[in-house]
Amino acid sequence: MNFYRLKAGISLFVLYFLLFGSACDYADTRVHQLTVDFITNIDSPPLLFWKADNAQGEFKQTAYQIVISKSENGDGKVWDSGKITSSQQMQIKAEGEFKPGEQYFAKVRVWDGSDEPSDWSEMQRFFIPLNYPQDWQSEWITYDYDPDSALPVFRKAFLTENINDIDFVRLYISAPGYYEAYLNGDKIGKNVLDPGQTNYEDYTYYTSYDIDPNDLKKKNVLGVMLGNGWYNQNMVWNENMAYGQPVFTCQLVYRLKNGKQKYIVSDESWKWKAGPLIFSNIYAGDYYDANREVEDWFNYDVSGTGWKLASPADKHPDELYEQFAEPIQVTDTLRAIKVIDNKDGKYIFDFGQNFAGWTRIRVNGTKGQEITIRYAEELDDNMEIDPSTTGVFATKVVQTSKYTCKGDDEPEIWEPKFAYHGFRYAEVDGLNKKPEPDLLTGVVVHSSLPSIGKFQCSEPNINKLHELSKWTMRSNIHSIPTDCPHREKCGWLGDVHPYAKALMYNYNAQRFFSKWMFDIRSSARNKKKELYFGRGFHDRSIVTKPKGIPTMIAPGKRTSGVATPDWGTVMIQLPWELYLYYGDSIILKNFYPDMKKWVEYIESKKENGLIPHGLGDWCPPGGNDNIDTPVYLSSTAFHILDVKIMKHASALFGYTEDNQYYSELLDQLIHDFNSRFLDTANYTYGSQTGNVLALDIGITPEKLKHKIAEATVRNMEEKYDGFINTGIFGLSRIFKVLAENGFEEEVYRLLTKTGKNSFAFMWEKYDATTLWEVLPLNDNYDSEVYNQRSHNHPMQGGYGAWFYSGIAGINPDTENPGFKNIIFKPYLTQYLDSAKASYNSGFGRIKSERVRSENKLTWKIEIPENTTGQIYVPVYGKEVDIYVNGKEAAVKNKHNGFGLIGNYKSGEYLIEVID
Repeated sequence: MNFYRLKAGISLFVLYFLLFGSACDYADTRVHQLTVDFITNIDSPPLLFWKADNAQGEFKQTAYQIVISKSENGDGKVWDSGKITSSQQMQIKAEGEFKPGEQYFAKVRVWDGSDEPSDWSEMQRFFIPLNYPQDWQSEWITYDYDPDSALPVFRKAFLTENINDIDFVRLYISAPGYYEAYLNGDKIGKNVLDPGQTNYEDYTYYTSYDIDPNDLKKKNVLGVMLGNGWYNQNMVWNENMAYGQPVFTCQLVYRLKNGKQKYIVSDESWKWKAGPLIFSNIYAGDYYDANREVEDWFNYDVSGTGWKLASPADKHPDELYEQFAEPIQVTDTLRAIKVIDNKDGKYIFDFGQNFAGWTRIRVNGTKGQEITIRYAEELDDNMEIDPSTTGVFATKVVQTSKYTCKGDDEPEIWEPKFAYHGFRYAEVDGLNKKPEPDLLTGVVVHSSLPSIGKFQCSEPNINKLHELSKWTMRSNIHSIPTDCPHREKCGWLGDVHPYAKALMYNYNAQRFFSKWMFDIRSSARNKKKELYFGRGFHDRSIVTKPKGIPTMIAPGKRTSGVATPDWGTVMIQLPWELYLYYGDSIILKNFYPDMKKWVEYIESKKENGLIPHGLGDWCPPGGNDNIDTPVYLSSTAFHILDVKIMKHASALFGYTEDNQYYSELLDQLIHDFNSRFLDTANYTYGSQTGNVLALDIGITPEKLKHKIAEATVRNMEEKYDGFINTGIFGLSRIFKVLAENGFEEEVYRLLTKTGKNSFAFMWEKYDATTLWEVLPLNDNYDSEVYNQRSHNHPMQGGYGAWFYSGIAGINPDTENPGFKNIIFKPYLTQYLDSAKASYNSGFGRIKSERVRSENKLTWKIEIPENTTGQIYVPVYGKEVDIYVNGKEAAVKNKHNGFGLIGNYKSGEYLIEVID
């Protein structure tokens, strides 16, 4: 050993000791971030999650105890689990008798490896969801609907007695066409576009709000403004999209400290008036006339003149669940980077970023002045807005907001309520003078998923690709994963599975995707006539869709046919990934019958061992006419993936017969696939996507993997100017499989290439800030592909998962899901000067941060409490010296350029790999 390397290792150990201290002191163990969640679409008890750690690190939970009581001081104990020997911290099912609508308090403590208990966590307050209809005293109500009239506002005046003795106040409300609720003129909660979209003939969601008891006065007015939302949308696609006219139900409950409860409920005593929202459509926009604002809306003592009594709603959703997925909220605001004067009285605000949401206007206008705001992703050659990419050819509408001023002396501030848009540019018409840049503010709106991932590296192109992917995903999470935020706003199944893991690395999407799985099941529930795609997009017929088989889109009345094998595979992949990334065995087990039915259905379509129908590797460079991977290859590959997942899931749940069946079926499918598609003379499956699907899914024989990857590189060089030619199924996998099979240098070259036939061409030539439906990797675009394709499509962003799993090397473990064990295995260490990422798992923060100098890789790792890490270091056949926290470490085995140095418990580790 080199003396200087030994000296460096000793110095690092001393530094580590000073920074991180000595052996852990379990007396400092604490439990924090205790949460109580529900999956309300199924009969699930309260589910508890928590994190635990120790001030000195290296904590390992050996047991826990949960106590749930009716009061914050612990009185009225409902359940005491006692000491449970387990390291589990997620999805713990509570036991006991819980009453809907009641409040409870939970606390947790844990034991460590020395059998020492922690202190109790802070009490976590929670409410049990209501059951419908038995726990609802309210009625569904509506108004004298006229499709050409303004939308209504409702009011209910009520007196509150004993306002100083109120314990808690809760509002429960559902309006499937969206609503805003107000108490004494103040908006209740932060939610917008609420509740989330569903199949309304099946069910909808209600939202519950905690209200500060101090907000109740002796005299009160509860108000509700209704929208159309998805429930009454019949303007775009066809006139049969609407479910019914706007309706709502609500009940405000306040409990006195003596235990008595008072209810203010929606019924026919409520009153309504036509309000200021004179037009609203989820695609077209909101038109608001401030002169029609109802001045006496929240005046308790109003005479009632002009107000009409509410009507009972004969038509409404038949089932109500509490909304358990994160609501849509305003998450950010953007300032315009410039304002373009078009010389014709119109001004274009450039926000510098394509995004989903709307604009907030602040204006000093004159009474009756109408201001029109139109939204677009692009400008044309004359610097006018060009709405073509937002799907005008299909929707027949341009995204628009209209505001009519009332002419107050003070600035008027307004933003839409029941419509959102996808745009970068906003054209303003109707001003009487040149605007200041603060006339409009860009308002970013999407489902409020917690951000849990951060990534950055030394290569600007990779950072830009990460930024584009993340902004595109943010633009397309609006209670469902949408394909784009303007033209369709639909949950296309096949768009989602390529990028689902990327979303999961950046955001906590557990509840979001769980909710969407119930939407998919709901859309699958009926046997009915549907469009059927045969051996491609243009091979169409009408068939009878079996009960339980999903549709291409979920939820909504626009289904677009029976799910094809390459689209419906999300029915298998997503529950499995919820288990893998979040440890969610509840959703996986609940959907196991649906998954099984899907595999049986696809098996019934098999011809000569292959699956012949589907849409194929969607939207490669140049558009779908350039798909070079046969549909029956990609569809069969996804069927193999589905069966492989079912093999894992059946083993997990102990379904022995199923497991034997799927094991045998998997072997046969792989044999048939390789017999038909594997060219053993040229070591290829015929295309880049064919190769990467076979490699990623595990179809390729082990001894041929490097050769198949090599053929993929050769295909790039010989046919595509050294670049990719894949659609969404190939793009989400190609970096991963090339790196894993010995072609890291080629991956680095693909990611950093500039000019034509490169990712950088997107922002160098087209100033792209989000990912387009067809990526503009060169300028060979005809007018249809360039002008009529969305410029905000997340299906192209699946590569973003590999930035975390590959470059940062943070991977889940199938045998220990939810990052209970983390597999650390970083790629591109020889090519990037630095890379860092963090991921907040259910157990805590995982970190990976590295720097490369001339002959040394310095890598810092953080393994959360109560987890372990399996660490692989890059060796690439070299003789290297490895130090972990200053101590020399040995490589246990080497494979594909990596060496396993061991399994490590929680803590912080400084790893040096010296050439």
